Amino acid sequence: MNRSVLCVDIGGTSSKVGILDSAGQLHLIDSIPTQPDAASFVSYLCDLIARTRARAGDAGHSIAGIGVAVAGFVSGERDRLVYNSNLSWLEGFPIKSRLLERFSLPVEMEVDSNAATMAEYRFGSGRESKRFLCITSGTGLGVGMTIDGVPLRFAYGCLGDIGHIIVQPNGPLCTCGGHGCAEILVSAPILARRYGATAGLREVIDAANASDPLAITILEEAGAWLGIAIASMANTLFPDHIAIAGGLSAAGDYVLRPAERVFRESASIFARSNASFTRATLGTMATLIGAAWPFWEDRNLHGESRTG
Repeated sequence: MNRSVLCVDIGGTSSKVGILDSAGQLHLIDSIPTQPDAASFVSYLCDLIARTRARAGDAGHSIAGIGVAVAGFVSGERDRLVYNSNLSWLEGFPIKSRLLERFSLPVEMEVDSNAATMAEYRFGSGRESKRFLCITSGTGLGVGMTIDGVPLRFAYGCLGDIGHIIVQPNGPLCTCGGHGCAEILVSAPILARRYGATAGLREVIDAANASDPLAITILEEAGAWLGIAIASMANTLFPDHIAIAGGLSAAGDYVLRPAERVFRESASIFARSNASFTRATLGTMATLIGAAWPFWEDRNLHGESRTG
């Protein structure tokens, strides 16, 4: 990547835009709410991209293209979202073609879990891992994996909806229509709702840092559920390194300690003995950074699919 990439991260609650330079540094980060109307949302997103592109030009950045990471399953052509229970209103909308129409730049689209995983593999704690599993928890629970630096695309452009692995039989109803999924027990909106927070997960984390026992309990319980989910994933996928990224990673040890403890208690001896476990280095910026990965010089866009 000799030039900068204009990165877009379309999330369930907000969508971010930024410029990633050739040294892997983010600049000019801005965001808008992810509003539940496809046409108007993409129009607002295009306006934000245009403003960011203009600011990048003023700052001396030469833009190689636009990389878009979106939460959910994407089409085989990677040009639109085909499924996300949290973004059903955006399903089928021609995101890539709208960006190509508006901007005379190459556009590449990627699943957000793959983007976060590739960023963490390239710039973060996943470096030198052979079988790297990255869990990104925010509005949803995304999971990506690389094998020798190549994304594992098991279904619909990604690892599948593995964030909806069942961890509590007959548990609460999830937005996907299932019961007891990991996502419904650890996602940011659920934790904020349990605490009664009006400012989202950040309010819960701040309260925990101020020694609020309810906030601490909520985060630790989320960590334990996450640990159960990761143990099941590890028993199937056998990663050599596991990292936690996304908004939940900002809770630090309140989530990471119980997650690792339960993972070590629950996973098979072989799975747990061969896997290291850390907080992702890039945190909440992993997906935005990873949106640029299709433009990296050592990408393998044509031969990247893996089955294990």
